[in-house]
Amino acid sequence: MMVGNSGVRADLHGCADLAALGGPATQRLEVLLRLAASRLDEPMRVAVVGQIKRGKSTLVNALLGEDVSATGDAEVTYTVTELFHSGEPVLIVRYKDGSEEAVPLDHFDRVTSHDERNLAVLRQIRTVLHGRDNPLLRSFRLIDTPGLASVHGADSDNTAAQLGITSFGIGDEAAAGRSMQDVHDDSEEEIGKADAVLYLFSRGLHEKDQAAALDVAGSLAGSVTPLKSFGVLSRCDQQWPPSPELPGDPDPLTFDPMAVSQEIAEKYLARPDVGRLFYTIVPVAGLVGAGAQTLSGNDFADLADLAAIEPRTLVRRLRDAGRFATRPELAGVALPVERRASLERRLSVWGILRACTHLREGLGEAQVREQLVIDSGVHRLRALITEHFGNRAAVIKLDHGLRSVTGEIAAVRRAAQQTGAAPAPQVAEVAARIERVRRGQHAFAEMSVLAEHYLGRIGFSPEEVADLLRVTGEYGVSCAARLGLPDATPVAELDAAASARISAWARREQDPMLDRHTARAAYTVRRSYERVAFRVRRAAALLGGGDEFEEA
Repeated sequence: MMVGNSGVRADLHGCADLAALGGPATQRLEVLLRLAASRLDEPMRVAVVGQIKRGKSTLVNALLGEDVSATGDAEVTYTVTELFHSGEPVLIVRYKDGSEEAVPLDHFDRVTSHDERNLAVLRQIRTVLHGRDNPLLRSFRLIDTPGLASVHGADSDNTAAQLGITSFGIGDEAAAGRSMQDVHDDSEEEIGKADAVLYLFSRGLHEKDQAAALDVAGSLAGSVTPLKSFGVLSRCDQQWPPSPELPGDPDPLTFDPMAVSQEIAEKYLARPDVGRLFYTIVPVAGLVGAGAQTLSGNDFADLADLAAIEPRTLVRRLRDAGRFATRPELAGVALPVERRASLERRLSVWGILRACTHLREGLGEAQVREQLVIDSGVHRLRALITEHFGNRAAVIKLDHGLRSVTGEIAAVRRAAQQTGAAPAPQVAEVAARIERVRRGQHAFAEMSVLAEHYLGRIGFSPEEVADLLRVTGEYGVSCAARLGLPDATPVAELDAAASARISAWARREQDPMLDRHTARAAYTVRRSYERVAFRVRRAAALLGGGDEFEEA
């Protein structure tokens, strides 16, 4: 999906200049237009949301590869935390009264974690901004939320206000002196809403999770779609040890909780009410992924001691996590209890078992870290975020901005209608220009077709679906990637491949038996390949007919 940022940015600023002429009634419209323009150059905002106790902060730590967000057995996170890229670490607290202040880095837990002794201050905080020099944050701004339907009323209010939704399961009672309606109204004013969502479920889509997910989708009015949201089946390591009730009485030494979790995820994703919300549901053992990247040298020495134990003896000791982490003496295990407990908190018992298995296989420390991240599902989730969200970041951000603008145009018109006056004349012109911006971006046609595909309305074969995903940037945004070819492919071969795809899709488009959804999709895919061909030929002309070209 290709978006011409410079031209679109100029169009949006032109619309903002026009809105500025409409006076106070269109002042917010001007702000939203300028925000939509500026957001095109900023990292994509990805919110990590879900019910309480779903491992959101642990997942954030795992994605970043460092201990950033506070975690624990109790419900720890109290405030919305935005993690963004900064060359130097910085911590900024934004309060509900609109003020903000920089605070020392060692105050992070104090301004983000639940503490009954500090509630008076915590309830005044809207958002905590945490800047770090982390590679992932160069492309994505992560929002760690306290959780929907939290036992702390103010927590859910903060989450709802930040994401622009009504939190699930809190009633209309006031929380910290503010009603849920206040929170909802405030959320309408939020200018920093999420572009995409990671929604966490705990090892299965419980009834409460399902209801909350549907509530989120409805409240966000189409913003939670397979284009913009993943489900994450979290804490999958807790599927180990296997239950005796499982068919086949699986061997705990070889039992893979991630494989079982993948089966659960696929079953839920096949359900229409779930599949229409999420591109996929990814099983993740966040604790294993986070711990693998933050283990110390001493931790690896302790793991080496455990790896020296006969494997089935170790399994017997690990099967009871409580005993492993608390018993002063364990037969056959020399490692002191406090160090066993530390490893269990960092990796879980399944993570310990996997680490020991890799050490027995002769892997070095760096290799064990890497393999545990793969085992945990975190590597796959990172790749999906980068490919699915990252490759479509420009159009998703633009779509988000234009939705906000369109919503404000409707609000201005309603307000004028209620007073019996006509809206400022600039409103109609801005609306017309915004519609031209949408029509002028082929990427929006691609988004529409992808949405139809995820809803099951397009009659493409599996090969045609792969073509659709490929040409719209699922596997890379270069011309070669959109054609399914290596990046170093000579330009003549790229041109030939694009021409072949155009011809094939032109024939498909003309099939008289196609329903309207499939016919429109075939037309859009052909146009997408025509745009790829145009880029290839333009690059070839600029290079004077050279054999190869490279793209940024």
